[in-house]
Amino acid sequence: MKTLRLTIKNLDADGYYDESVDVANFKGNIRIDAGEGWYRFKTSVNASGYIDSRGSIHSAGYINSGVHIFSGGNIVSVGDILSRGYIKAVGYIHSGDYIHSHDFIDSGDFINSHGYIWAGGYIKSRDCILSHDFIESGDYIHSGDDIESGDYIKSAGDIVSGRGINSHGYIKSGGDIYSRNDINSVGLVTCKNLLKGKIASGELFETRVLAQTC
Repeated sequence: MKTLRLTIKNLDADGYYDESVDVANFKGNIRIDAGEGWYRFKTSVNASGYIDSRGSIHSAGYINSGVHIFSGGNIVSVGDILSRGYIKAVGYIHSGDYIHSHDFIDSGDFINSHGYIWAGGYIKSRDCILSHDFIESGDYIHSGDDIESGDYIKSAGDIVSGRGINSHGYIKSGGDIYSRNDINSVGLVTCKNLLKGKIASGELFETRVLAQTC
């Protein structure tokens, strides 16, 4: 698979990609090595292979990868962010639409989506996790700050929040729930054990307690 290598030489005076190769429909990998600053695109960035950048990436459209997406800085997209593998940023991840990964989503700062957040693996953020729609993980969800969802929050593993958990739907964990502050839910809060946190709204249902009584 061929690899398109982009450097600072491929940027215009305003810091935007300015070459003839169509990065909105590229058959191969895209590797960006232009230092630790921003690399901006006026179009979508779509690669059948991986997208790998030393610095931050900004797309005026969507960012899609057939393998994985990695940034040594931040990842920002006006549209969705979709990866057949993982999505990882040393900084934050911000999307104007959904964030969808067939593997894990890992951010060294916050994760903010104006659509849903879905991962086949874990979802991890050193800061808050914010979604205007649902949040769903095939493994654990771990946030250093608030977890907030415009719909349900569902995890196959534990749900851990360094602050509070707020859901406009239900909260369902296949493991335990740990929250330093209040837990607010419109629907049921289901988990094996509530290790820490107060249910400020919603109804708690602990499955491990039920299993021990059967």
